[in-house]
Amino acid sequence: MLRKAFYAVVVLAAFTLLTAMGGTGGFERAPRVEKNYAIVVTDASGNKIEGEKFSWEGRIHFAGYLGMAQVIMPFEKIKELKVGEKIDRKVKVTARLLDGTETGFEVDAKSRCFGEAGFGNFMLQMDEIKSVVFKQN
Repeated sequence: MLRKAFYAVVVLAAFTLLTAMGGTGGFERAPRVEKNYAIVVTDASGNKIEGEKFSWEGRIHFAGYLGMAQVIMPFEKIKELKVGEKIDRKVKVTARLLDGTETGFEVDAKSRCFGEAGFGNFMLQMDEIKSVVFKQN
């Protein structure tokens, strides 16, 4: 009798833990940001999304690496961002700045960009993006 009760508790605990681990993997809304950046993002399949309230991981800058240096690239300086090849777990990006210069750095491939479009919210991972064009206000 004790053995049956023990097995019942183990099965119930396993069921509870395993169902709690599940999820849709989606998101419900774009993170709120302190400044509104309007963009046109092109995904790797060529689909364009025109949106606003754009953010990278809920922030209004990109963070990555230039060689050994950690860099922060504020959206306010960027005119266009092109995403290149994926190497290991990073993607190489090239930022064309408002002053006309370009700089390249690497960003985590699975980091996420969020925004709001006319149809609702969207989320794309960096390795799913081809380019981001920042509209001038």
